[in-house]
Amino acid sequence: MSREIIDITDKIIDQIGKEVDRVIPILQAIQEKFNYLPEVAMQRVCEKTEISSSRIYGISTFYSQFRHKPVGKHIIKVCVGTACHVKGAGLVYDALHRHLELAEGEDTDAEGLFTMDKVACLGCCTIAPVVQIDNITYGHVNSEKVPEILEDFLNTINNPKLKREELAKFDDESQGEIRIGLGSCCVASGSAGVKEALEDTLSRNKINVNVKHVGCVGICNQVPLLEVHKPGELPTFYAKITPEEVRKVVQDHFKPNSISDRLRSRFYDLFEGLIFERFPNTIKRYESDQRDTPVSEFLKGQVNIATEYRGIIKPSDIEEYKSLGGFTALKKCLDRLNPSEVIDIIEKSGLRGRGGAGFPTGIKWRLVRDAKSDEKYVICNGDEGDP
Repeated sequence: MSREIIDITDKIIDQIGKEVDRVIPILQAIQEKFNYLPEVAMQRVCEKTEISSSRIYGISTFYSQFRHKPVGKHIIKVCVGTACHVKGAGLVYDALHRHLELAEGEDTDAEGLFTMDKVACLGCCTIAPVVQIDNITYGHVNSEKVPEILEDFLNTINNPKLKREELAKFDDESQGEIRIGLGSCCVASGSAGVKEALEDTLSRNKINVNVKHVGCVGICNQVPLLEVHKPGELPTFYAKITPEEVRKVVQDHFKPNSISDRLRSRFYDLFEGLIFERFPNTIKRYESDQRDTPVSEFLKGQVNIATEYRGIIKPSDIEEYKSLGGFTALKKCLDRLNPSEVIDIIEKSGLRGRGGAGFPTGIKWRLVRDAKSDEKYVICNGDEGDP
């Protein structure tokens, strides 16, 4: 095992670099691979790079993100941020601790399956308390739901769904676009299931509609949210939608292209209608110009700055981001401004760090620039090198 750890560590060093300022990326890569920082890997880093043992251990013990002992196969993150705390996150954490039969001071169960961790925020305040196991998020959790959540997670990973076929590609023009938010609150409220039901319905009925996965839609208390766009029509919103209701939404707005596909779609609609007739109809539909709705009232008067294109842009599409003005400020800094001019702008903006002290960013940048102008300087922990 030691040989394997060394070989993997060597590859990480070759990819990231041997310089002192590469210490954090190296540690992050090692932990991502092994889920903790093996002692053998730490020693190997010191042997093969310019990083000293005092620096690597000082950094890895200072930041809470790094772990020095083996952890379970799956990480349970319990949010203890303000919203979750006031809604009982502490009770949820204690219930998980009891259910996993952990002794005082332990964070990993006897089987090595789960490791518990408290985190400051998971970004899902509207559905607090929140628990995240690996990449699956659960909202509105209470202590009674703990066994159910763990069982659901294990069932999910042990019975992975078959990968769905991609939506069929058509030569004719798309009938429209359906946007679905896949932000953290959306996913925790079930938007992933809605997305699967939507793609399945469109693919099965051969309906040519572009499904666009957007980030946060800005209305967390109304998610999952579908936004339907058709040429020449105002957008329509569907709030708090469930997978069972997706078929009806698609049916109301779009039709299969060919007659045979329409006949087959009607047959499926009739069949599914008999199966799902016992489900209550909870769907909430709002036209974009309709007033006095939860959607319009929440968004009314908002001026989006950092989230200017929220609910519109696909976060993973860099070309779309660039087409909407992305990176223009960066390009200006690189092509037209010198470092001092950039720092002046940051200082005038009043931008501050997100730490508890709220230290002015411009002053911090100026100090770093002045320090780097010297041949040698000392950083906060007393070591010489890059800040």
